[in-house]
Amino acid sequence: MIKLFGLGSVVGCITLAALWAPNANAQEISQQQLRNCAAIENPLQRLVCYDKLAAGEALPATTQGSASGSQNAGNVEAEFGREHLDDPTSDRPDKILVKIADAQRNFFGKWEILLTNGQRWEQTDSRTVPLPDDADYYIERGVLNSFFLGRVGDEAQRIRVRRVEE
Repeated sequence: MIKLFGLGSVVGCITLAALWAPNANAQEISQQQLRNCAAIENPLQRLVCYDKLAAGEALPATTQGSASGSQNAGNVEAEFGREHLDDPTSDRPDKILVKIADAQRNFFGKWEILLTNGQRWEQTDSRTVPLPDDADYYIERGVLNSFFLGRVGDEAQRIRVRRVEE
């Protein structure tokens, strides 16, 4: 019984080692090859480059020299963490003044708001804030694509809202 167990574990170890051993014919993909593919600006050509790497085919020489590659790496390093600062949609306002045409509470006690410009908004949080008719309101952009409705002059009381498509 012990001999069988010993033989089984030896066979299992050999099988496991054979599975984990790298294929002798497989071409190892270097970091430089991956960087060369990543430097290609055209998405379709970049995908073809990655596919050729995965298939083990030889890659054509890149059109960019090593000097531009190091310059590109320096540019990437300099721009790291600035993505949110260079937002192409930064011309959007962060806050707009609005007038409420109609505001009603729904079955769950949350506000459904119709603005004078025709937009519909609904409350998403559970705060209870009164919305008097004679007040001026604003809608402010928050983080992670969220919006807040508040009363002008009373910045502390605001509710989280989302725009409803009609």
